[in-house]
Amino acid sequence: MLLFHTDNLSHHGLDRVFALAKKVGFDGIEIGVSKNLDTQSATYLKELELRHGIPIKAFSITPKHEESVIEGFHHTAREFSQITMNLPVPQTLAHKYKKWFKEVAPRLAKKYHLRFCQKNVPTETVMGFLPGRSGNALSDLKESGNVCLDLTALAISNQEIMKVVEQLGSSLKHVYLSNVYRSQPYYPVQKGVLPLESFLSKLARIGYRGNFSLYVDGKFMNEAKEEALIESLKDAKEYFDKYFTDERVGS
Repeated sequence: MLLFHTDNLSHHGLDRVFALAKKVGFDGIEIGVSKNLDTQSATYLKELELRHGIPIKAFSITPKHEESVIEGFHHTAREFSQITMNLPVPQTLAHKYKKWFKEVAPRLAKKYHLRFCQKNVPTETVMGFLPGRSGNALSDLKESGNVCLDLTALAISNQEIMKVVEQLGSSLKHVYLSNVYRSQPYYPVQKGVLPLESFLSKLARIGYRGNFSLYVDGKFMNEAKEEALIESLKDAKEYFDKYFTDERVGS
């Protein structure tokens, strides 16, 4: 299942994002909970599901907003059954979020029957030498349980994306799809240096049953030009179907 992440079009209202995702043919939506209060309203989000006929399948926290939106995320995600929570590993100094991530999020997932996935982020440091986030290594993520793999974050950290399939094994439950083009991260999947064709085909061959989310920077998709934006999204969807959906059917 290929989801459309609302952070892809952060300058658009959610109603428009749902409409575009449905028009292009995405299978569902991932909500990036941010300071935009519409992303924290379960009632409104359920209205959008019904209005556009496309389901919400995952929730995440928009990067750098972890500390400020914990409560909103908590009270919104629990109102949706069988969704996935894709949460970035905590920043070293984000004490409030770190405590919630380690102690509360697992209980939230268990109580409301949600899937809790820990997500990798680009490697960063504090004061130039301290790890910016704890538990960001693939080995740590696998040991913790379910993993959401951000391919561009992996590439930025100088790690090979083709090796992680065996390394993570059954722990891999969700994948964020994007590319890197001319050193620009989170580029549309259909153009760039990452071996996404091989990666998707490999997952198809081994029978991967987890979900994907398109997770790109909207500035590379001509956000202000609707026809060009729709064309870019259609190209991304066709690319995914060619190398994953069709490969899986063929196998």
